[in-house]
Amino acid sequence: MKKSLASIELAAIVKELRFLVNGKIAQIYHQDQELLLQLHIPGKGKTYLRIVPGKFLCLTAKKEMPLKPSGFCMQLRKYLNNAILRGLEQKQAERIVVFELEKEERYYLIIELFSKGNVILAGQDYRIIGVLEQQAWKGRTVKVNEKYIFPPAPVDWKTLTEKELGAIFKQSEKKNISTCLATEVGLGGVYAEEACRLAGIDRNIAPAEAEAKVVSAIIKGIKIIQAAIENPSGYIYEEEITPFPLREQKEKRKTKSYNEAINTLNPFVVISPYEKKIKTIERRISEQESAIKKQEEMIELNTKTGELVYEKYQPLSKLLEIVKELKKAKSWKDISEELKKEKKIKKVDLEHKKAVIEL
Repeated sequence: MKKSLASIELAAIVKELRFLVNGKIAQIYHQDQELLLQLHIPGKGKTYLRIVPGKFLCLTAKKEMPLKPSGFCMQLRKYLNNAILRGLEQKQAERIVVFELEKEERYYLIIELFSKGNVILAGQDYRIIGVLEQQAWKGRTVKVNEKYIFPPAPVDWKTLTEKELGAIFKQSEKKNISTCLATEVGLGGVYAEEACRLAGIDRNIAPAEAEAKVVSAIIKGIKIIQAAIENPSGYIYEEEITPFPLREQKEKRKTKSYNEAINTLNPFVVISPYEKKIKTIERRISEQESAIKKQEEMIELNTKTGELVYEKYQPLSKLLEIVKELKKAKSWKDISEELKKEKKIKKVDLEHKKAVIEL
């Protein structure tokens, strides 16, 4: 059911495509709604890059040549055949990939993977030479002879700080932090929930109620995701294809590279709305079963904890009485020193006025 890439997924794809830099474009094909670049990579030979505007791009082994190239394809061949790929990058956290190409002059091939998508050929000053589809947006126009203007930059999850995230939460009107992370930070639904899981944070917390420790934990969760996509693989689930394994889910299949997994997609298959509804209900049932299992495990753990505390009630009660007496005449620092003399006390947390006791 997956048909397009989230910003995080595009970052993983781009990391795997770095080896294309310094390769030469040998041929370009354009069929239906897909663009295919044939490159020659030093030491590797012929490589094909599949581009589906508005959806995704990935390496592919398939080569389908139309009988007659389109006008846009002929224009790309004129400017880019035998050009050397000098740079390849995702534009900040946007779903845009920029290819920097060198021939007699410097050119940019810009792939837009948001909304309807587009492919733009621009000169070294970003003046548009050719475009797959001319488009007019509020504040920017994409057409020949206009200067290409990148869309307003979204929040960049790659460089996001605790201070920035805290400010986003304070200003957000979303119902929970998961939705805020998905839409206002740009992680997408799957990775917003995963960041919360990795952080050990309840995704249903209202953004305005997120304390500093919640913000800090989520930043750590995002950093874990960033580390995971440094060396991505493909994990194929019922409805998602991710560049690293998701917690609490079991993949149906795994591929060596994320590109290989994405290449299995057919974004133009039409799925019945009834099938979508069935899948949504099945996913909800699975999530509820997982939540029930977690609750049962917590009940069992808390029951055992309660039984142990009851069993050790007398010595614990005595210890509490000692602390109460000490509080009358001593500071918490002095109390901490006194408590450390007890063998059963393993740690004293002065900041939160807590002690860890071995039962």
